[in-house]
Amino acid sequence: MVAPDGGNTTSSRPPGNKESISILHVDDHVDFAEMAAQFLERDNERFDVETAPSASEGLERLSEAEVDCIVSDYEMPGMDGLEFLKAVRETHPDLPFILFTGKGSEEVAGDAISAGVTDYLQKKSGADQYTVLANRVENAVNQTRAEYRLEESQRRFRTLLSNVPGIAYRCRNERSWPMLFVSDGCDELTGYEPSDLVDGNVNYGRDIMHPDDHDRVWDSIQDALEAREPFRVEYRIRTADGAERWVWEQGQGVFEDGEAVALEGFITDITQRKESQEQLEYQSSLLEAQMETTIDGLLVVDEDRSIVSYNDRFGEMWEIPEEVVETESDEALLDWVVEHKLADSDAFMELVEDLYERPEETSRDEVKLTDGRIFDRYSAPVIGDAGTNYGRLWAFRDITERKERERELERQEFLFGRVQDIADVGVWEYDPQTDDLTWSDGIRRIHGVDDDYEPTLADAIDFYHPDDRDEISAAVTRAIEAGEEFDLELRIVRPDGTIRAIHTWGEVGLDKHGETELVRGVFQDITERKERERELQIYEYACKSALSGIAIANLDGELRSVNPALCEMWGYEEAADVIGRSVTDFWADPEAAANVAQPIQETGSWEGELRAVRDDGTTFEAYCSASYVTDEEGEPIALMSSFVDITERKRHEQELEEEREKYATLVEQSHDGVVIMQNHEFVFVNSRLADITGYDEAELLGMTFTDIIAPEDRQLLRDRYERRLDPDADSPPSRYTVTFETKDGRERVAEVSAAAIRYEGASADLASVRDVTERQRYEDELEQINEELEMLNRVVRHDIRNGMAVMLGWGELLEDHVDDAGAEHLEKILTSGEHIVELTEIARDYVETLTSDEEVDIKPMGLQQVLTTEIALRREAHADAEISIDEPIPDVDVRANEMLSSVFRNLLNNAVQHNDKDTPIVEVTAEERDDDVYMEVADNGPGIPEDQREQIFGKGERSLESSGTGIGLYLVQTLVDQYGGEVQVKDNEPEGAVFTVTLPKAD
Repeated sequence: MVAPDGGNTTSSRPPGNKESISILHVDDHVDFAEMAAQFLERDNERFDVETAPSASEGLERLSEAEVDCIVSDYEMPGMDGLEFLKAVRETHPDLPFILFTGKGSEEVAGDAISAGVTDYLQKKSGADQYTVLANRVENAVNQTRAEYRLEESQRRFRTLLSNVPGIAYRCRNERSWPMLFVSDGCDELTGYEPSDLVDGNVNYGRDIMHPDDHDRVWDSIQDALEAREPFRVEYRIRTADGAERWVWEQGQGVFEDGEAVALEGFITDITQRKESQEQLEYQSSLLEAQMETTIDGLLVVDEDRSIVSYNDRFGEMWEIPEEVVETESDEALLDWVVEHKLADSDAFMELVEDLYERPEETSRDEVKLTDGRIFDRYSAPVIGDAGTNYGRLWAFRDITERKERERELERQEFLFGRVQDIADVGVWEYDPQTDDLTWSDGIRRIHGVDDDYEPTLADAIDFYHPDDRDEISAAVTRAIEAGEEFDLELRIVRPDGTIRAIHTWGEVGLDKHGETELVRGVFQDITERKERERELQIYEYACKSALSGIAIANLDGELRSVNPALCEMWGYEEAADVIGRSVTDFWADPEAAANVAQPIQETGSWEGELRAVRDDGTTFEAYCSASYVTDEEGEPIALMSSFVDITERKRHEQELEEEREKYATLVEQSHDGVVIMQNHEFVFVNSRLADITGYDEAELLGMTFTDIIAPEDRQLLRDRYERRLDPDADSPPSRYTVTFETKDGRERVAEVSAAAIRYEGASADLASVRDVTERQRYEDELEQINEELEMLNRVVRHDIRNGMAVMLGWGELLEDHVDDAGAEHLEKILTSGEHIVELTEIARDYVETLTSDEEVDIKPMGLQQVLTTEIALRREAHADAEISIDEPIPDVDVRANEMLSSVFRNLLNNAVQHNDKDTPIVEVTAEERDDDVYMEVADNGPGIPEDQREQIFGKGERSLESSGTGIGLYLVQTLVDQYGGEVQVKDNEPEGAVFTVTLPKAD
């Protein structure tokens, strides 16, 4: 539990009672969060769920209100769920935190556990997940409250010990007195922490007790134990800082079977305190330091009105001459201040005299000086512990700047009030007792009615858009009957038919009996703001890639927004020169540009190259990527295009082609640089090596590899050479990669292979140098593309899964509200939605399989656990199917990886989803053999014709339009092949199909 100030503290709420449980659900998908809140509150009447659309807003809510549990999504923009968890743990380390996410993986779960997550739950498509979530929340909160009670009990015990002037202990009855327990007073008494003694880092008998007293104390205690009496001893100790203290100890033995196994007792300090004068001097110096470090000017006057003390700040503020202060006369001081500083000396002196006549009074006021400064003046009597009045303290603080800020704030508030008078807002009041509704002129203007129009409550509600009337009616009713305030953004329809967006606030005034006396509020026309927000949303979509030219056009092809990069690319000075024109006006072939619209309409996007025409008539090659911008419902609202000038790239490509043609013969002879070395020096080079290094062939002769290799790789060359000379060392690899430094200082990456040869009758080394710089660059680009594809896959899956989860949730809520005819259609909708969610899982596995740039990681995987888990999940997903398994499943490891579950999931889904029976029956068998495991997934479906059995795995056709059963079986084929296994299909008897999977056993 947390306190409203966001600090690391527990709530004052009695733990473990039956009061409500406050839940903060943080999810960037607002509809999903609201739906989840409704399920949770319906499942447990104690739940009070509040939602937040982002982690940052969740932290703000956490700082403002008490929360018993946080439920958070993982994938959220700005700050994801793990970052949010870490931020919460910084201030609320014990607050229950449940990660409720659509992204499920061992990596995310591991990171969450490391960050201190309370529980981890993966989102599913059914409503049962909310029951599970509700149970996890309630358990987490109950456990936290139980821990709170235990901590309170322990805290009271620690408080008792901490207020005892000494330490309580328990130790073994040994000469070194090893401690088993030491209370918190240990640090104050000995300078050591209790853990130092309990852990054995510090030994009480050896390190603390004075060695001259050790034997005496031991004998005294043993004598008392033999007599079964308590013991009392006094002795010296040495503290951690070397100081010597006297202590008094009282205790008794703890006996088991007649033997003293431990001692329990109490130790307190009996060392004489420092002389009271030393303490007084310390307090005086501390007071003096405080006076000189404060920002206030301080003056202390005794009961005879003589100056006792003042700080430097007092003299700086009042600018009093030193000779006046040195008189030590309060009256001389006042006379100088009245004459030289005060703007209103009469009022100043009147208060001074009044306070001296009433020495027990305190006072605070403001003093204005002639130079315009303003001081806050505070005065209080100086009273001793015995009630003796020793004089009076005067404290002055310069508040000139603060007063100026306050005046500026008053001015701004005045201006703001005037702006409110002329802004497009109005106020209203409704009296439920008299049924009178009052509108201001501003509200009449917003509604488009005459200035003398006087509506009833029913008239006012009729102005609202038909789709919004029920909402405003319900809000007003709750305000009148339950005293609930409301804050809504809705629409009204004016008498002329125009629709305006409005923001209406309503609050309730109560009478002395707590009954609704008045409902009043503010009404604002936000139509223009809504339009601006829509335009801003479109613009934000368009500016996601600021380095490319970006354009936004309406669905008719008319440009509505462009970014500066596009204007610069086409040679226009301002966006106004482009806005309003057709998107086809900027191309050398307008017809080709217009033809782009068709594929966009069919697929939603298009990419390709076009020749563009600048404002000055020159042309350039541009790469264009165009797609629709859609709203939350997925409907197109605009066309977004991004452009990249590829003229230079095309020119370089043309130059490269010409260069290749020019040197075709030479390339055919040797594409690699060739060099022969004797005594480390080049004695022969070909022109290709000269091309690579930038040196002339003549310049290269006599040089060494060290001369042309980048400094960071020179040691690699030396190590390789030394390994070749060392007969006991392993031979170096024949091929390796190094970075060359060209004549002009550029770096090139090359593969070098070397071999020993004979050249002109002497030993030599032959090296082949292949420039792989471009290949390296292309590999880096391919890696980046794969990373972007993986990011796109995660984002799309996140949005689709959240959207479908909301749709399925609302669909299940409709089950009790549709008739029999509608129930059939609703069931089809829910089934299709669940299939879409399942496709996102297949798409994830497919993308992760295709985009992996690493060698497939094959390792032992437990077949029994993976297959058992997946069958249980499929039974839950397909409740109308009978899925059985011939037990037991072999407890054996097979060669696979984490994607093995995807193999079984897709085979089981295929057996159910393509089954034409009312009750699909799926039977799974698994048999361990000598070198492998043989599995069958049999169904009672329509079977698969023999001429289609090669096609069902989508071989050669990997798209969703392939003639196979879908991308899932292609993924099965791909994964099993990677594992070194085999997947086939055959007929089932008497009907259906059998998919067989053979997986090799792990070594």
